[in-house]
Order: sequence, then structure tokens, then C-alpha cells
Amino acid sequence: MSAVSKATAAWGGISPDWVLALAEACDLASGRAVAARLDVSPAAVSRVLGRSYGDTAGMERRVREVLMVSRVDCPVVGEISVADCRANQDRPFTAVNPIFVRLFRACRECSHRETTKEKQQ
Repeated sequence: MSAVSKATAAWGGISPDWVLALAEACDLASGRAVAARLDVSPAAVSRVLGRSYGDTAGMERRVREVLMVSRVDCPVVGEISVADCRANQDRPFTAVNPIFVRLFRACRECSHRETTKEKQQ
């Protein structure tokens, strides 16, 4: 059974776009490889496809960032992926590179900033 078939059956024939993207990625590679790209466990990927994961908000965000490659306009470096944007937000202050300093300051006020509440979910 393919991952797309599993997801379609588990989600009642109407899978959200991000679940379908996850399933298609699993069919192209493997659940383990996709899990490694998402930095989650293979069991988490399987449970999402089987609709037994629980609160899927964090997984949905991760799939959209990594597999669906959303892009944002960064005021410092221009157009970047959402995953890179999140990484810049999480980077601690370091003065070794002037761009890192500019990113640190800009990320604190940016409209793309992920709030503390979202990070806890």
C-alpha cells in the first residue's frame, strides 16, 4: 500500500494538501528519509499519514516549510525559504558576521516572526 493510499483511506478520502505532500514525498523516497528531512521520527510521519498523530499544527508547519517550500521576503537577505527564516529567528546573537547581526535585529521586529506561543505548540 502506498503512502498516498494510506493517507487517503485514513483521512476519509479528503486529505489536506500538506498530508498529501507528505505522502507523496514518502512514496518517492521512504518514510524514514522524509522523517530525517523534517527532523521528526519515522513513527510521527506514519502516525500523521494514518491520522492518529493528535495535534498536527507543528507537523503541518514543518511539512509546509520543508516539503512545500514556502518562501518569504526577508528585509535583510531578500527571498528565502520559510525554513531558513525560522532558522534565522532561532539563531542566537553573534557578532562574527555583519549579516548575522542585521538578521538578529531585523528578525525581532519582522512580520514573519514566529511568536513564542506558536513555538510552544
